[in-house]
Amino acid sequence: MSLIKLIRRYLFISILVVLLVGCISHFLIFRFFIHYSSDQMLKDQKARIENYIIKNDTLPLAPTLVLKPARIEETAIESFQMLPKEVFRDTVMYSEETGIFTPYRQLYFTVSYKDKYHLITLNQPTIISNDLFYAIVSSLLILLILFVLFTYVVEYLLKRNVWKPLNYNLQKLHEYDLKANTVLELNNPGIAEFDEINDVIMRMVDKINADYENSRLFTEDASHEMQTPLSIIKSKMDLLMQNPTLMQDAENERSIEAISRAVSRLSRLNKSLLLITKINNDQYEQKDDVRLDKKLRLYLSDLEELFEAKNLAVKTNVESCNLYINSSLTEILLSNLLSNAVRHNRAEGWIDIYLDKYNLIISNTCKIGQETSNNLFNRITFHNKVEDSLGLGLNIVKSICDKNGYTIEYDYPEEDIFRITIIFH
Repeated sequence: MSLIKLIRRYLFISILVVLLVGCISHFLIFRFFIHYSSDQMLKDQKARIENYIIKNDTLPLAPTLVLKPARIEETAIESFQMLPKEVFRDTVMYSEETGIFTPYRQLYFTVSYKDKYHLITLNQPTIISNDLFYAIVSSLLILLILFVLFTYVVEYLLKRNVWKPLNYNLQKLHEYDLKANTVLELNNPGIAEFDEINDVIMRMVDKINADYENSRLFTEDASHEMQTPLSIIKSKMDLLMQNPTLMQDAENERSIEAISRAVSRLSRLNKSLLLITKINNDQYEQKDDVRLDKKLRLYLSDLEELFEAKNLAVKTNVESCNLYINSSLTEILLSNLLSNAVRHNRAEGWIDIYLDKYNLIISNTCKIGQETSNNLFNRITFHNKVEDSLGLGLNIVKSICDKNGYTIEYDYPEEDIFRITIIFH
């Protein structure tokens, strides 16, 4: 859910709660002030009646009343002590004038004139509670409609003045390419918090750019610098191996051959690590339409002698497959997969290769059991590994697949059968 929709939801909920509380509170407040106003009018009328009685010793009533209820009603009583001095109450009375029941506010009090006690009732019409409630609800509904319209107006202004720059900045962040070494440009919406976020992002991007460039240069420089002494050591070891005097001693011969193998292994390991770094840093940018089936057939023809030397039975089912990928990475991918299938195979084993436009599946008999070869994609596997293997072949293949959006997985259909599957998206 977007932030603007979340704000709108909370705003609508808050408005509904406020309107519900407002309806009840307005109804109670209005009814209180209506009663207060009616009571004040009744008290004023009572004071005038009492003053009139003091001056005239009679009640200011017309001799005959045509319409009921009258504003002033009088009833003779026997005992003044039995009644309170002043009582207010709400009632409903039938009006002969309108023909309907109308709410009234009444005031009861007693007076004495002509040596008798009288109960005086003053009637004051008030507003019908239902009408008052409907009026309040109607007015608040109008306010609700205005609030909703106002909310959409505010949302439109936020989208234009705040969300549009934010969406632009998000798009720029999505499109930003670290390896392109370009300058990231973000728009400031003029809001302090968002401007501060942009400033933090810019500082982070600058730091990431600097770290990325330093890491790339360090990796490349270290690998190149290592190649030079390794080449010198290798050449010197070759010269030592050609010295007949030195090689006459069997112990010296074994030591020199061990050192030579270690140097060769270290050189290959350095090249493999440099290759993984280049793949992960997207330094193989150029992509072409590659016929994977043709390249696969070429590699299979080149490896025929290896297959015969190890007495491997190779079965292929290759269909047409076009990929948009870097050509060099395709060669590395196939080379590592087929080399692993041969190197880790057993004598008189077999290799089964299937390729179509959706999948590449390579199955082969193997010497490494499932229980001893976990996490082949993520680390150098030292246990039960062929002596001249670096353990980085599948790591390189995984890096190539990840960078091109392919899914790669491996499993063991049987205990001594290894199968690797690449799914092209």
